[in-house]
Amino acid sequence: MLKCRKCRAELPDDAKFCPSCGAKQDISRKPKSRGNGTGSVYKLPNGTWIAIKVLGRKIDEQGKSHRITVSKSGFKTKKEALLYLPNLTQQTKEEKRKTVTFRQLYDAWEPTHKKSKSTMDCYRAAMNHFRPVWYEPVCDITVDDLQECMDDCTAGKRTLENMKALCGLLYKFAIPRNMAMLNMGQYLVVNGEAGIGKDGLPKEALDVLALNVGKVPYADYIVAECYLGFRPSELLDLDVTDYDRAKKAFVGGAKTEAGKNRTVTVSPKIQSTIDRLTGKKIAGPVFCDSSGSRMTIEVYRQHFYKALDACGIDNPITEINGVKRRKYTPHSCRHTFSTLMKGVQAPDKDKLALIGHTSTEMLRHYQDVDIEGLRRITNAI
Repeated sequence: MLKCRKCRAELPDDAKFCPSCGAKQDISRKPKSRGNGTGSVYKLPNGTWIAIKVLGRKIDEQGKSHRITVSKSGFKTKKEALLYLPNLTQQTKEEKRKTVTFRQLYDAWEPTHKKSKSTMDCYRAAMNHFRPVWYEPVCDITVDDLQECMDDCTAGKRTLENMKALCGLLYKFAIPRNMAMLNMGQYLVVNGEAGIGKDGLPKEALDVLALNVGKVPYADYIVAECYLGFRPSELLDLDVTDYDRAKKAFVGGAKTEAGKNRTVTVSPKIQSTIDRLTGKKIAGPVFCDSSGSRMTIEVYRQHFYKALDACGIDNPITEINGVKRRKYTPHSCRHTFSTLMKGVQAPDKDKLALIGHTSTEMLRHYQDVDIEGLRRITNAI
């Protein structure tokens, strides 16, 4: 004797509903028209339909998870949107490849590399020095981006060697998985090899750029970076809310504990530029693109090279191990700032606080930095 699926009362053999509670007995569902992961469609408020597919998730710099999707809208009917779904699936591999970040690449590689704990600890330490590119798509990262991370590392030669080795392993893992086309690790150099050093823009080049502010696009950004000392990524991350108009100082920076949220006073030489860029804004990027949106490092690098060319500043290209590299890059401005400070008589702790070197960790624990002490340096450079 059959029993009701709900109240367990006895049912006739051919009962479709329970005579006691009325529950329907046949609850078989129609097979799904689409499998999991094949995408979905829905109607938009304007009456058209959209086809959408979730590619995965990414983690931003604040640790928040966001969906990565690919979609196409504007379909007049649900049927048209459904028919287009396979086209979204064809895009999936390429779109997913373009969104893999350097950090995600490392997280995927690490479990596959079976070495001793001490070796893996060395690689983890080396990875921390690549923090400026953690959240950049691997396909957008250039050899200059990675080399700048190494050039800015104040650790010993062994750490630099580990950084180079780590990059080689990561790209060796990435290439057969279609995440990268070229092994960048083989082109990186440890300082001291092949005559590579940290080239800052010379004072005469800085003077020429200053004379062309307002004439050559983005010359003002380059001059400002030279007098602020922020890394290129830090400069582009500066928000209007990071600027204290009363104190005429920024609070920004990242990458290392010593460099996070450091106070950098504004030199009188760029005060008019900062006043113009911040204006009456209450939020938003200070160093933005022409539309007011946050600028990427890649776009800033292009503007940097064009500005130097327009000002007649020689920026030769050298070839090392088959890779062409320019003498001056946006990171050169940070070295210019360090050079300018050499001529200023001031406590080392104040200079190190402005530049945000990791070697100041203990100083920052035990010594207070006076903002007026910082201002005396930036006013003098």
